[in-house]
Amino acid sequence: MTKSYILAPLVLLGLAVASYVAEAVLYGGRLDENNVVQESFFLPLTFILIALAIVSFVGLGARQMLKK
Repeated sequence: MTKSYILAPLVLLGLAVASYVAEAVLYGGRLDENNVVQESFFLPLTFILIALAIVSFVGLGARQMLKK
């Protein structure tokens, strides 16, 4: 298996962590004047990137199992 196949899910996980950190630093669960949590696009982006990374890892595992 080439390193580029493994690198893609790791990059996705790295971006998910960066997105989570950006959410925590920039928004940090602040409440507005109506006591509603202020969220940005970073939190949903975190979950989307994690899901894509998991799908990529599962795809890599399935590919390896089918090659054997």
